[in-house]
Amino acid sequence: MESKVILKAEHITKQFPGVKALSDVSLEVREHEVLALLGENGAGKSTLIKILAGVQPPNSGDIYVDGEKVRFPTPVAAQNAGIAVVYQELANVSELTVAENLFIKGYGQKNHTLNWKQIYAEAEKIVAEVDLKIDVHKQMGLCTVAEKQQIEIARALYENARVLILDEPTSALNDKEIHQLLENIKKLKSRGVGIVLITHKMDEIFAVSDRVTILRDGVSVAQKEIQDITEQELIRLMVGREIKDMYPDKNNHPGEVLLKVNNLHNRHVHDVSFELKKGEILGVYGLMGSGHLELGKTLFGCYPATRGDVVLNGRKVRMSCPKQCLKDGFAFVPSERKAEGLVQIQSIWENIMTAYYENGKNGWLVKRKKESGIVEKWIQSLSVKTPGPYAAAATLSGGNQQKVVLAKWLEISPEIIIMNEPTRGIDVGSKSEIYKLLNELCGQGVSIIMITSEMPELLAMSDHVIVMHEHRVQAAFSKDQLTETNIMTAAIGG
Repeated sequence: MESKVILKAEHITKQFPGVKALSDVSLEVREHEVLALLGENGAGKSTLIKILAGVQPPNSGDIYVDGEKVRFPTPVAAQNAGIAVVYQELANVSELTVAENLFIKGYGQKNHTLNWKQIYAEAEKIVAEVDLKIDVHKQMGLCTVAEKQQIEIARALYENARVLILDEPTSALNDKEIHQLLENIKKLKSRGVGIVLITHKMDEIFAVSDRVTILRDGVSVAQKEIQDITEQELIRLMVGREIKDMYPDKNNHPGEVLLKVNNLHNRHVHDVSFELKKGEILGVYGLMGSGHLELGKTLFGCYPATRGDVVLNGRKVRMSCPKQCLKDGFAFVPSERKAEGLVQIQSIWENIMTAYYENGKNGWLVKRKKESGIVEKWIQSLSVKTPGPYAAAATLSGGNQQKVVLAKWLEISPEIIIMNEPTRGIDVGSKSEIYKLLNELCGQGVSIIMITSEMPELLAMSDHVIVMHEHRVQAAFSKDQLTETNIMTAAIGG
């Protein structure tokens, strides 16, 4: 018997200056079901969930809750109707405790007295609902990404959410944390919550979803039961073409040793040593808190080393600050592209040109004609979907933002590119393009340090891998030793 429809959107259209984000899109969210909302970056998924969450109004179309037409002028109106969203960029107050974040709506209410003993007791019950074992007195800023995510889900349930929209919930989680989240999704589904899951990971889609709605270029191209579709059909519907080989054939031929790191140490990484050859990809893997992400920032001078040597082309270099690393030929693609990789309010043009001027090799005199050629070159060669070079970076989808970050660094021709989670939150089509680009860069002699939590890309793209555990290098593997078992065994301290 078909489940009851909680939320229905019919003929939703949304237009922005220069682009039609959604055109006549419809979907249904039912009790006891997981609906996977799929599509490439820029397909309109984020716009649709913002409309469902009351963040943006549609230009036309209707929304129904329990069969009654509704209008959400504000996010609070959507929340009061039982619609909750856990965004990829998690919303919390780092300085407050877990319990205070759970009850944050109670702050500032007129004649509302806070009973702290009751708040903390109630918070214990709320986090237990999602099987989260955590001290509710803990400061939110000290929690892991997985913990913050579960806390947001717990808060949504406490506020009686009937529809829970999860936007790329596993993009920053390790395998163990992903498994726990998927188990929680199954439990929520069994309680009658309708769940909208936005993800680019095929295994997750087939593990928990009941139905899929696929968007492409702002149009709904398919709505299917999950048992009636294959992975290849899903990808073809999402990108509009066949992607037979996600990963390119590795045809790079690493040369001599370009970079030697000896006993690099600070409070984030402890006595890390490795070598990087010219034209190769060094994969770096670790579970959350292992120091693998911090290694990238240490190598780019964001976290200066207290001891250890870094030798580039036979010359000792000081990783004292990002500006010095930039001059030495390093580039850094951060995992948090919105917070660390781009200036959101500035244009694509301005973002692409920042490193060009910052490295000091091109002078400080702005040459608009030359800039125009550079920006247009990268928009075309990286296939950035945008109404124009003057569009704000904030208006782009995640995949296109990542391409702008890459363009910024590629223009200065770095010798070494450090990439923290290079394909986080990016669709399969854009991933395939980025993998091909990395392969081409290696062929040109560029060396890449790829720090990733995605096992398939680690195994497919790396020439060799180091695995970190408790801030140290636990193991190093050559290409012929790369297996998931070897890597995970090292990641947990084996």
